[in-house]
Amino acid sequence: MMTMLPDNLVEEILSRVPATCLKRLRSTCKLWNGIFNDRRFAKNHFDKAPKQYMVLKLTEEYRLCSFRGELGLIDPVCSAQFRISHVFHCDGLLLCTSEFYNRIVVWNPCTGQTKWITDPSDRVMFWVTFTLGRCYQENNYSYKLLRHVPCYEKLIFEICEINSDSCWRIPHDVTPDCLLQFAYYSVYLKGKTYWCASDSKEFDACMHLLSFDYTTERFGRLCLPGPYCRLHTVSLSVVREEKLSVLLRPHDRLGNEIEIWISSPIDDPKAVSWSKIFALDDPRLGYCTRTSFLVDDEKKIATCRERWIRSRDNAKAKPYYVLQYIVGEDNEVTLLDFGASSHLHLHSQLLFNYVPSLVHIQ
Repeated sequence: MMTMLPDNLVEEILSRVPATCLKRLRSTCKLWNGIFNDRRFAKNHFDKAPKQYMVLKLTEEYRLCSFRGELGLIDPVCSAQFRISHVFHCDGLLLCTSEFYNRIVVWNPCTGQTKWITDPSDRVMFWVTFTLGRCYQENNYSYKLLRHVPCYEKLIFEICEINSDSCWRIPHDVTPDCLLQFAYYSVYLKGKTYWCASDSKEFDACMHLLSFDYTTERFGRLCLPGPYCRLHTVSLSVVREEKLSVLLRPHDRLGNEIEIWISSPIDDPKAVSWSKIFALDDPRLGYCTRTSFLVDDEKKIATCRERWIRSRDNAKAKPYYVLQYIVGEDNEVTLLDFGASSHLHLHSQLLFNYVPSLVHIQ
């Protein structure tokens, strides 16, 4: 029946079908396969199709998995699983880096498309962080990589177009005079990457959110919620591709006190407001090295996954362990699992949302 419809009507219908469903239809006929390979259709589909949200987590074996199973990524150099140390999500694309190699990969798990990139510098990959963002160009779009090189005295950012042979360069805007905190815990939302930053190296320095716009290549600033200056932990998350959420552990509170805030829709940074949705005080929660979390603002729940360092009193035990728990109404905490680990994944988000798409890498 679909073959009797005009091509433009077929495209319009398919552009409103979820990405994971279209993936199974790719082999239906040559016409549809051609449509799915069209960048114009991919952009139209990204704007119109209903979003599907999947929870992914990084395992102890340096692999990604969902509740449906493992997402395998084969390294073409050694024909083995690529050991993923850090993942950054943008428009259904996963930017995967590894502390073991000087290569990174942009990967669309839904289509299977990959773009492998070698960092020719001699920097230690363990400390360099990469993010990915969409650049809007009239009716088209492209993607850029942003590289943050840690430096004690100032921020150093370098950028390059993902589909060009151009070298890394300094962004157009003046680099802001601040320091990134928890640099690996950045998120992408509506054309911008967000980090937690502070204005100085002082222990009690006030923190804020630093943003980078991939189209204008300009940095911006957004206030964090609450009256706190000193924060033991700040974690960021994205809610339904519309809002930001932050998890705060103030320094002047016990480690088991946690607050989770959610922003208004991020359209005009000057008009953003914050609402506190959870305030926890649970003796089972203490100081941890990092926390990853996801918020469902409709069901009023949050899922948290964090890593702790085990006491040195037990020398035979694995040095680290991961705690996962759900926060529900009335700030009730339900522990899900409590597992030991021989790996720390110190600079990686252990839990994040993934939204499948047909977006083209190149």
